[in-house]
Amino acid sequence: MSFEKDIKQLREEHSLTQQDLADKVHVSRQTVSTWERGKNYPSLEVLRKLSDLFGLSFEKLVFGEDHMTKKDDTIANRVDGDRMKKKWYKNTTLILATVIGLVVLWAGTLTFGYAKGVEQIDRVNPFLGYQTAYTKLPAESVVTPTDKNNGRWTGWFTDNMMGNEWWKLTLATGVNPGYDAPYVMVIHKGSFVKTARIVPGDTVNELNKADLQAFHDFLANKDGNKDTLIEANKFKKKKHVKNYMVRGFAYFNKNEQKTLSEN
Repeated sequence: MSFEKDIKQLREEHSLTQQDLADKVHVSRQTVSTWERGKNYPSLEVLRKLSDLFGLSFEKLVFGEDHMTKKDDTIANRVDGDRMKKKWYKNTTLILATVIGLVVLWAGTLTFGYAKGVEQIDRVNPFLGYQTAYTKLPAESVVTPTDKNNGRWTGWFTDNMMGNEWWKLTLATGVNPGYDAPYVMVIHKGSFVKTARIVPGDTVNELNKADLQAFHDFLANKDGNKDTLIEANKFKKKKHVKNYMVRGFAYFNKNEQKTLSEN
């Protein structure tokens, strides 16, 4: 039904004249008459008064019984829909915040593991790749398994022939099987050592050997320089160093250096 027919029917059902209805909602009788003839329409404020007067919901009074049967057209359902949307947005935001938090925690854990040399974390770090590194095999007293160290020892390794990338790795190798000038070759991922092997010195590149010698001389402060000692002490707490080249690196043997000086 239309509003004009509904309002007239409601008035008659409540035994009200046009003047009675006009008095109750504070309008003129002529105004009520225009409603019932479809010539005019009440304001929102008057519609609320009519809704209270006849005990009808606002949407039923406005839209009529036929429109009320359509679930999606009711104000109540619109409110419910808004609540569902707000709940969805809230849950989605919570899920996104949780995911972001986990990603930040994961990245922070990887960064912490990398900085602190935590083997278990570096092992599962997807941003690190396996590298091959070398160092001199320490004295037998260092590498021999005991109740205290289980044969594990720590040393600085070089990753490349440029001599500017260093790792302090902890591993077990056992004692020298009888090689002359033995070195240790490892395959590692960050601070995680996958495999380690003692190799003869003549299988190691001469540049790697020169890098290692210069680096160990630097750490031992062989030149007795106070500044060198201060700088070398910084390495005691480090687990790895990149893009650092020790001053005085000698990439050539003595004969090559002599030839260069003569030229």
